[in-house]
Amino acid sequence: METIGKVPLFLLGPDFFPGFNGSLRVFEPRYKQMMNDCILDSKPFGYISAEPQAGELNGWRQPAKIGVLCTVSDYEESGSNLIIQIKSETVFQVDEIIQPVLPNLMDTERYPSVEELMEQADNPVDGKLYIRANVTVLDPPKRDYAASEFLEFGEILSPVKSILEMSCLYKGQVLDFEKESQAEDADQQSEFIWKICSSLCYDIELQQRMLSEKSISSLMQICIERAEEVILRIEEE
Repeated sequence: METIGKVPLFLLGPDFFPGFNGSLRVFEPRYKQMMNDCILDSKPFGYISAEPQAGELNGWRQPAKIGVLCTVSDYEESGSNLIIQIKSETVFQVDEIIQPVLPNLMDTERYPSVEELMEQADNPVDGKLYIRANVTVLDPPKRDYAASEFLEFGEILSPVKSILEMSCLYKGQVLDFEKESQAEDADQQSEFIWKICSSLCYDIELQQRMLSEKSISSLMQICIERAEEVILRIEEE
């Protein structure tokens, strides 16, 4: 397992998993500084959920334990915003959090510039406006399933395929259930399973459990259990 120091952390919801591509609209000074650093230095950043149980420190929400390492694949300026195209890679765990140099006292009607905020913080040599962390990159889950088990997985989930496709689309990913559930390539199968995880995941606790699993078969079982809950609720209605 690889360790990486001072990885920028982008705190968002529990909707991103390995293998995903997406876009971010960046307008807050801290995230503008973060993306400029990532682009200029070709550095990865962590897409991670905020941990509700951790509360806030100096007004900043604190990250969960497990996130997804991402890279910037493209970007463009749109007025005062940055539109960032990102590609997710591997899962990481947070080892040590490095706090921003200023408390969160942001005026939502006027965002100061990065330069103004850094001057306010006395321009620390290694300080940043965003949360960073020293992290450990985790090994991908083992592909410990047979081809027949993957096909059975698709069959079990097929009663809710339209729900899964709609949920995935809502989260910015495209799922073609019929096609992807028949994939023979191992990488495509993993991508399909991660999409199913995303489509069924609406809380941080479940996301953290999914991202920390060590095997694909365990991930499939979690998805099956979650899908069965969805089917039961539909039947009750």
